[in-house]
Amino acid sequence: MRHQQLTEELQEKAILYAAGALDEDERREYERHLDEDNCTVCRGEVRESEAAAQSLALTLPMQTPSESVKRRLMERAEAASLTGRRRPSAERSKPAFAWGGWLAAAAAAVLAAVFFNTNAGLREEVESLNRRVVELESEMTTQRARLAMMTSPTTSVINLVGQGSTPQARAKIFWDEPGRRWNVTVENLPAVPNDRAYQLWFVPRAGNPVSAEVFNTSGTGSAMFEIPVPPGVTTLMAAAVTVEPAGGSPQPTSGFALLGAIQ
Repeated sequence: MRHQQLTEELQEKAILYAAGALDEDERREYERHLDEDNCTVCRGEVRESEAAAQSLALTLPMQTPSESVKRRLMERAEAASLTGRRRPSAERSKPAFAWGGWLAAAAAAVLAAVFFNTNAGLREEVESLNRRVVELESEMTTQRARLAMMTSPTTSVINLVGQGSTPQARAKIFWDEPGRRWNVTVENLPAVPNDRAYQLWFVPRAGNPVSAEVFNTSGTGSAMFEIPVPPGVTTLMAAAVTVEPAGGSPQPTSGFALLGAIQ
């Protein structure tokens, strides 16, 4: 029977096989399974276990094999020891042969520990790399979309300059007019205390300013965000940033920290 996914039991069987810790009947049946059933799951696990033995993975931090694997290996070692004790005296005079089976089982135990350590480490590294690849692909997709929007002929650029006590501050708004979105980048605007916040405003040609976003900057004075332009917001003449109580205000209550005219 071909297996669809790797389980702990299948992993242990592959490790015991690679370590030579299966008895003769189990070994023959397992080899039949690998060959006749053409089980890619078990074949792949056996290849990993055999590769681990050749990779000098003993330099890695050792991990303890599961209780079932240790039990199988110790049974193997005990059986080898009993076999050695039952041999005729002529054979017992050759201690290398009497201890050979036990040493093979002990070596299998060491290899099993290496396999567990290496396979677990490799899998963790592969999973970490796969997660990072997904993150990078997502970031690339976002950056490509942002670059396409920023370079589109339908995108307007609004430059905001620092006012009052923050003359060094700068901001740039890329206005995707067909998509009705603002992509905002802020630089050199010092962060405000926790009980205060920056508030970005849509400033129409007629009527009161409309809140666009409440934000704070990082320790380097920067911020980046994207916001929709509500359908009711039209014919804008400016974008502005003020300092407000944390959570924002219905209308501006302080002077401008940043201001930019819309042509």
